[in-house]
Amino acid sequence: MVFAGCEQFLDTVSYTESNTSNYPASEQDALQLVTGIYSALNQASYSPSAHSFIANLTMADECFGGGGQDDYEIQAYDHLLYFEPNAQLDYWTPYYSGITRANLAIANLDKVEDEELRNQLLGEAYFMRSFFLFDLTQQFGEIPLVTSAPNSVSDAAAYPAPGTIEEIYGTITAGLKQAIAIMPAKKWNECVSGLRHATKWDAEALLARVYLFYTGFYSDKNGTTITTLPLVDLETNELSGQTVSKDEVVTALEDCIANSGHKLVADFRLMWPYMNSATKADYVYAQSVEGTWITDDVNPEEMFSICYSNVAESSRNRNKFDQYLGVRKRSKYEVNAFPFSRGYGMATVNPYVWEQWEIEEPGDLRKAASIYSVDEEMADPSKYSWGNDNQMEESGFWQKKYQAWGAMVDGSFYYEFSSIPEYGGAGSDLGRGHSPQNVQIIRFADVLLMHSELTEGKALPGGKSGMNMVRERVGLADKAYSVDAIRMERKHELAFEGIRWNDMRRYGKAYTLAALKTQLNQPIRNAGGAWIVMKDQGAGYEARYEATWGFRPIPSSEVTLSNGVLKQNAGWTDASAQYSNWK
Repeated sequence: MVFAGCEQFLDTVSYTESNTSNYPASEQDALQLVTGIYSALNQASYSPSAHSFIANLTMADECFGGGGQDDYEIQAYDHLLYFEPNAQLDYWTPYYSGITRANLAIANLDKVEDEELRNQLLGEAYFMRSFFLFDLTQQFGEIPLVTSAPNSVSDAAAYPAPGTIEEIYGTITAGLKQAIAIMPAKKWNECVSGLRHATKWDAEALLARVYLFYTGFYSDKNGTTITTLPLVDLETNELSGQTVSKDEVVTALEDCIANSGHKLVADFRLMWPYMNSATKADYVYAQSVEGTWITDDVNPEEMFSICYSNVAESSRNRNKFDQYLGVRKRSKYEVNAFPFSRGYGMATVNPYVWEQWEIEEPGDLRKAASIYSVDEEMADPSKYSWGNDNQMEESGFWQKKYQAWGAMVDGSFYYEFSSIPEYGGAGSDLGRGHSPQNVQIIRFADVLLMHSELTEGKALPGGKSGMNMVRERVGLADKAYSVDAIRMERKHELAFEGIRWNDMRRYGKAYTLAALKTQLNQPIRNAGGAWIVMKDQGAGYEARYEATWGFRPIPSSEVTLSNGVLKQNAGWTDASAQYSNWK
């Protein structure tokens, strides 16, 4: 695994000309070295259905699996099963490649003479290593802990041992703490290494997310009360005995809120590409909203994200998530549901989410801003074509945040709104799969909500809590803090952003099981057939979560390759874990 990471790194740095004794020799070399770390994000997302983002969408209560009749893996995710034992290898391998590249950068960036740039790039390397480790450990639990670059072929050939949960989280925490300490405190759009590179503020936000998951999930799983994060010594990579407290995490969030320059955009709806100028002109829902999509390069609410473009020559740098989550069609006009483009139909929305939203938060504009209802948005719902290309688990509800959006241009339908010059196109239809929308991993609204959660509703400068600042943005009245209130606010504000699943898990097993079971008996149609209801597949949601605690199976080829170093996760070693087809 590690050797594969080194081999991929050779695509960026040729060791026939450069080696660790003379590389990086310039600031450009150093930038290239760090850019190689980020490229692992794009490599992993080239197979979107293997990625944690879509896995998290479908494993949560928000969405069913969806997809076509033979898209077994995405349906398996939803039911906490697996279809193919190496399904997430296309996510596992690039992320470990990214970890290896980060380790190489950490070991060699001391050669950069400019202190500010050196600290920024070194902080990015620590941040990215922590991010990769955190995402992987949320998916798989006890994972191989790789904290240094191999010094020889024999080092690379030795399969790294899994760390304990304390060691893994201690490494994540130490990396984020180091990034926070050394990265320049410049505004988000003044980053010395470039726009949308990870910043000090991203590290402070991720530290809070790590704290909340670790202390919440493992307190519940271990039947104890955990209030601090472990910490390793970055020199020895061994647990130091020191910890990071909640107060330290809150201080970091308050630094981010006060000094990052990040802020909420004025209108929640302007963050999502259906508000782009080309689509909006003909999209009835969007026409009444003042303004157009705030693009990723100028969005002050967007923090850490997976960045994309619509460059035709760069197939691995387009957002394929939008394509996979797009409405399933046979042709441009098969589904009379403008402005949807054409996609694979994954992550259909659980009708319970739509129906319950109005009960939980009457009049919340985020409901229709986040979910498309065929019955409520289509001028003539009878023209909606059910079961296109054998669409499965179709509910009549689609999420809007990450979606393939088309546009009418001079009377012709374009698959991709970014075909027009305003969004980087040349005026000819780029076709599906060219979405340039970034996938936002962290945004500022989440920072405000995490602050409220950790401080139990403490007011920020200006007199409001972070939760009530988020509510004010969508025209809702202030609400007193409670555990239930903050959980509900996160559910609505961050819907369909890949966050809900791990929020559910950290709230505890009882909460998770209750949420999962809201999917049962909800009306769906399979392959255009008659209405049926969603039901348990295999052993069922409750039994599967009890068996796995929400962890996915480690790719079987890695277990084999490790020659006994890795053990398969609990709940994935017998035939009852495998999904074969809908029943």
